[in-house]
Amino acid sequence: MATIGLAPQQHTLSNGMKVVFEHLPYVHSVSVGVWIKTGSANETPEIAGISHFLEHMFFKGTQSRTTREIMESIESKGGHLNAFTSREYTCLYVKALDQHVDTAIEILADIVNNSTFGDLEKERNVILEEIASGIDVPDDYVHDLLSDKFWPNHSMGRPIAGYHDTVSSTELEHIQAYKDAWYCPENMLVAVVGNFDSELLIKRIANGFEGIPNIQSPEGYTVPDLGSGVLIEPRDIAQNHLTLGFPGTSITQDNRYAYDMLSSTLGGGSTSRLFESIREEAGLAYSIYSYNSAHENTGMMGMYAAIAPENLQQTLDLISKEIKELQDTPISDAELESNREQLKGGLLLALENTFNRMARMARSLMFFDEIKSIDDILEGINLVQANDIQSLAQQTFKTDNHVMAVLGPAVISKPSMSL
Repeated sequence: MATIGLAPQQHTLSNGMKVVFEHLPYVHSVSVGVWIKTGSANETPEIAGISHFLEHMFFKGTQSRTTREIMESIESKGGHLNAFTSREYTCLYVKALDQHVDTAIEILADIVNNSTFGDLEKERNVILEEIASGIDVPDDYVHDLLSDKFWPNHSMGRPIAGYHDTVSSTELEHIQAYKDAWYCPENMLVAVVGNFDSELLIKRIANGFEGIPNIQSPEGYTVPDLGSGVLIEPRDIAQNHLTLGFPGTSITQDNRYAYDMLSSTLGGGSTSRLFESIREEAGLAYSIYSYNSAHENTGMMGMYAAIAPENLQQTLDLISKEIKELQDTPISDAELESNREQLKGGLLLALENTFNRMARMARSLMFFDEIKSIDDILEGINLVQANDIQSLAQQTFKTDNHVMAVLGPAVISKPSMSL
């Protein structure tokens, strides 16, 4: 597949930190990200949420800039500065006009190297409000319930933002110690996509990040055991928010493309089987979908639906029916090709955004230690056949290996699936 511009390139700084960049001469922007391979999955129970807490604290001032000055330095030039934390990585990033790439790199280096972590108590309260707001949103919170049940007694199952108690007890020395342990060159990389001069780019990145000492990072999280069973949390709201979790695959396994195809077929869009059966034909749900959540050491095939309480068991019966159909009969060539094109289209359309291109390169380098080409990914999707999807459905969906979490009005009889 032909692409415009130069292929992604890599460089290693003197301290061992990796840099990956892709020059796109036809755009007028640049996306710069500092990626750190740690998130909530690497936290102990006592400091749950500290990765996310640290992400917030990076924006509370440096030795030479106030919080407002940090934001003004980017926003006054038409750019955007932000960050996010996941279970397995943290990203601090800037998207800006191409002529301001030097400012983007300098600001990111400043907050990584020189943050004073001021206003701890104020930011603690902000995060506690964020946690509370998440609990108030049932279609978000039910996924936290599902994760806790699916990965019981493991960091993968804990919410990324942590808990009220753990965030309340986190002190500045805990945050600094966590940063010192995980924010080291072997565990970090800088990814850049957009219009820039490559030689000058490397010089700017080296100037900003080569001073970070090269120490060994801690070992990553252990492979979690998977749970099973049903979790019901009553709440006085109008709908039951239903989630299901089945064993998935890790992001490094070749069968990840078959899982993507299975999820797309089952509940990946408006032509998927669950959408057609439960929304269009039965009229039981406004929102219903499935997803393949693949991580480095584990994975989940998940499903979600929001339905009236009296329709909970009927919805589960229809989900079971669609799963059995996938297990018993290979999908048609037309359905196979339609889902294949949906996955390929989603991938390729996302690459028209410099941030998405930057994030793809960074994640590929973190998890595969190489940049997977678009052609390789498309080939992986193309290789999935109808019998692969059928076999995977038979292997994945079983009565005794799934987790169910329901949030909503009290359930009179325990919901169940028969597969």
